[in-house]
Amino acid sequence: MDLAALSAEVDQNFDYFQRNLTQFLRPHLGRFALLRQRHVVGFFDKPGEANAAGARQFSDGLYSIQQVTDEPVDLGLYSNAAY
Repeated sequence: MDLAALSAEVDQNFDYFQRNLTQFLRPHLGRFALLRQRHVVGFFDKPGEANAAGARQFSDGLYSIQQVTDEPVDLGLYSNAAY
């Protein structure tokens, strides 16, 4: 995996997410967004579900996960947490 490409993907997705957060808050508060190429692919109740969906859909591993909250939370390059 190209770590530079992954880092760029995460940074760009985080920027997109922060710019559009207000539209996600009301319908998805507390859920986890799966992001790729500055778009939300889906919302999930648990971070492990979002990570599993990302791994299934994107074999190159270029995606990120962000919790929908009014406080900034950066889950980093990977989220392997499963609840």
